[in-house]
Amino acid sequence: MATAAFAGLLNYATMAKTHNDIRNQLEQALKGQPVTIIGRVAKVNESDRTCDIDNDGITIYGVRLQSIVGGNGGVVVYPSVGSQALCLRIEESDSYMVVSASKIDKVAIADGTGKTEDLIGWMAKVNADFQTLQNLLSVSPVAGNGAALGIAFTPQTPSVTSPI
Repeated sequence: MATAAFAGLLNYATMAKTHNDIRNQLEQALKGQPVTIIGRVAKVNESDRTCDIDNDGITIYGVRLQSIVGGNGGVVVYPSVGSQALCLRIEESDSYMVVSASKIDKVAIADGTGKTEDLIGWMAKVNADFQTLQNLLSVSPVAGNGAALGIAFTPQTPSVTSPI
């Protein structure tokens, strides 16, 4: 039955003239629940990886920031409160997830092993080393004529071959 409804939906979608026509047909095929919602982020709950979305005065609570529930791996994008967010309904459930936001506060990346956090820390050290080298180069005179540059620079970042 779902296949017939989907085939009819595809047939209708090819004849539809506006986005609203397609959206309305999708809502009818999916039991009247909207497939997409565009609203403002009212609240963000980082520990639950959810947010609340205000859609024309109606608040949708517990909108997922990560499509898969459980575990501590993956990528989570935390939208800014007050930003506009596009939410997509997850299959035939009553759950929605944020797929895009107009402004982002932070992005968390984790593989569940803790190595991602170590990599981020290592990258921060590399950045600090580049800043130190840039400062040294900006204040050190260059003699020219192939003369060696007289600065002492000792990187604080472990080499790439060492375990992160």
